[in-house]
Amino acid sequence: MINSVINDKRITTLEDGGSSKLNEFNFVSKELNEKLIRSQKSNRAFAAASANPDGDSEQEVHFRLNQTGNIFYSTTSESIQGETKDLFDSVTVLFSAMTKALSDKGKNLFDYDSWGQLIRSSGFFVEVQKFQKTLEIKSSSLSIDTQVVQALLPGLQSGSSMDIAKSVLNALNGEYNSGSTNESTKLCHLLFICEEIFGAPSVTVRLFYATQESHTSITSSPCHRRTSTSFEQLQEADTFLFVSPETIARFASQFGEDPEAYTILIEKLKGYINEQPK
Repeated sequence: MINSVINDKRITTLEDGGSSKLNEFNFVSKELNEKLIRSQKSNRAFAAASANPDGDSEQEVHFRLNQTGNIFYSTTSESIQGETKDLFDSVTVLFSAMTKALSDKGKNLFDYDSWGQLIRSSGFFVEVQKFQKTLEIKSSSLSIDTQVVQALLPGLQSGSSMDIAKSVLNALNGEYNSGSTNESTKLCHLLFICEEIFGAPSVTVRLFYATQESHTSITSSPCHRRTSTSFEQLQEADTFLFVSPETIARFASQFGEDPEAYTILIEKLKGYINEQPK
C-alpha cells in the first residue's frame, strides 16, 4: 500500500547495518533509555535468582538504513510488527511527501531553511533539544567520512549502510564545494531515527546542519581520504520528536484506497515552504 504512493523505491528500501550488544548501545530516545535501564535491572535481579547468569547480555540491537540515508532503524526485533510497523511506515510516507513538496517548490534536500519551515509548521513534530557533538577526527587508517558516520551513528561499522551514510557526506561535501554556496550558506541533512526496544517504538528527527566555514577541515579535502593530522569538528542539529503518528498513520491507510489524500498532504506541506528571492 505504501509503495503504491511512493515512486522513489530508495526511500522504502532498507539496507542491513549490522548489530550491537544491547548493553553497549544508547538510544536517542530518553524514554527508551529509561525503559532499557529498568529492564536491565529487572533482568539482573532475575539472573541472580536463577540459573541464567547472563541476563539480557546476549540481546542485540539491529540496524538498518534506507537507500537515501534519511531513515535509520535501531531495533531489538529482527521483524517489526503491529503498532511499531505502522509508526515506522508512517515515517516513510511523511518523508516521501515532504521530499515531493520540496521538489515541487524547486528546493533540494540540503535546504536547511525549507526543511525547518516544513518541520516546524506541519504540526507533526515538537522541538525537544539542540544537539551538539564535537567530533574528534583522528589521524588513523580510517577515512574522514567513516569516522564522522561512526561518531553520529555508533551502530554502523561496515557494509552497505555505512556506504550509504558515507555517500550522504560526500554529497554534502560536493554541495559545499560548488559555486552555489558561500561561507554562510547553511546546508543540512534530515535523519529520521526510528527506535524500538522490546516492542516499544519511538521516532526522533534530527536536522543536522553546518556552514561551509564550520566544515572547513572536512570540505578542504575529499571525505573518502584519510587524514594525516587530527582535528575537531562541531556537529550541530535541531532535534524533534515525532508527536502525531496517529494522524500520519491514518493518512497512510487512506493512500491505498484514495491516492488523492496523498496529493492533499503534499499540497499542504508545500504551503509551508516560503518562496525565496532569487
